[in-house]
Amino acid sequence: MTWRILPLVFLALSPPVLACTPWIEDHNSGAILRPHTDAFTACTIDEVTYQRLVADWLSAHASDAEQPMTLGLGRAVNYPWLSQHMADTALAKPTHLSGSQMAAQVLLDPALLHRLAVPFANSPFALAKLSYEKVLFGSADRVASSPHAGARKVPFDAQLWLHLQARH
Repeated sequence: MTWRILPLVFLALSPPVLACTPWIEDHNSGAILRPHTDAFTACTIDEVTYQRLVADWLSAHASDAEQPMTLGLGRAVNYPWLSQHMADTALAKPTHLSGSQMAAQVLLDPALLHRLAVPFANSPFALAKLSYEKVLFGSADRVASSPHAGARKVPFDAQLWLHLQARH
């Protein structure tokens, strides 16, 4: 009889499983987009959620538009659409580029910046630039949109910051 009760006790004492809850943590001169309120839960942010969260945050900070601000995105792998865009863009670049040259061309690509700038369209802020560090490379067939992309090493992750300025 005890062996039947034990699983029920375990289930009753287990903490509830919470869905990912992305949010933006404000700081003095900017903010950080967090994938979840709990740093120990692995969560990702899709493109529509990114756009909604950032647009809402920008709307709440419309009166701060004259101050330069930064929005930290954290790791690109927390945004699968962004990570995949990086890998796919790298595949279209020449193979003779060094790692740092490849990273710069991929992360400063106008198409990528355009995707990141979408939530800024109706705000008093504009995306001035993207900065990055700690770029990671992986096999294209594991990180690009095509599973047959080959073993070429491409950037797929980096720490990212969006630098904002007042729209003139």
